[in-house]
Amino acid sequence: MTRVPPGATSSRFFLEQRRTQRNFGKQWRYFSKMTDVFETDLFRYLGQVEPAFFQGKLGLDVGCGFGRHAYYANQLGAEMVGVDFSEAIESAAANLRGSQGVHLVQANLYQLPFRPRTFDFIYSLGVLHHLPDPEAGFRALVPLLKPGGVIMIWVYSSVRRGVNQLLEWVRGVTTRLPAPAVKWVSLAAGVVDYGGFVLPYRFLRSLLAIGPGVERIAWNRLKLYSRYPFEVVWADWFDRLGAPLRAYYDAPTLQRWLADTGLVNPQVSPTGVYGWSAHGQAPVVRV
Repeated sequence: MTRVPPGATSSRFFLEQRRTQRNFGKQWRYFSKMTDVFETDLFRYLGQVEPAFFQGKLGLDVGCGFGRHAYYANQLGAEMVGVDFSEAIESAAANLRGSQGVHLVQANLYQLPFRPRTFDFIYSLGVLHHLPDPEAGFRALVPLLKPGGVIMIWVYSSVRRGVNQLLEWVRGVTTRLPAPAVKWVSLAAGVVDYGGFVLPYRFLRSLLAIGPGVERIAWNRLKLYSRYPFEVVWADWFDRLGAPLRAYYDAPTLQRWLADTGLVNPQVSPTGVYGWSAHGQAPVVRV
């Protein structure tokens, strides 16, 4: 069993955990619809991983939410264990019903009920930055890797300092609202975002005369969101405005995480200006 991080018994740590647990339980009960686009998402978050990587391996999806990533990792040949601390595990169970070789566990990331050196790979995508102590959460996962196993994480980037600061100012208000209110505020933001930017981009891109030019100058986020149904944009706004905790990182910090936990073959790469993908491998013990 993983060790509880220092400070985890404090009332503030406990309160932050519970608020986050409730928020994401609501989020992934509200927004639990699967779409084929999520297969591409898996590789966008993981970075430099080929589909063949998953074949025949045992993997751990930490913070599995409604099961989208575990589903596709399993489809690519991995036996998967999905873990979530919130009621999202119920949505995952519904979405993964009938999948062979997928197991779901509701558990606290800081106290996972697995033996050391169990998994061939572990990934945690968009989860650690919502924890009261993200680095301690990362450290709790590394001992669960088999020798030679790979851990892969995705966290928010600190590159967009002005945008992040503005968002945190808005969140100072929205994170105090009850979940149903955040849902409707997020709906309004999503309608403006999708209707005012994404749909016009889709239309202009389709025009023969100006489509190539529009494609060249369009923001990457427009290109990304144009692939999704509206519900994904709505869910992302709920995440931005409702998650009690958000942390932002730079490459040197993530490189230090990998080095301090003894991982080898470190890789840290940006996914646009929004986040970082970081990989490390557990050393192989040679006799």
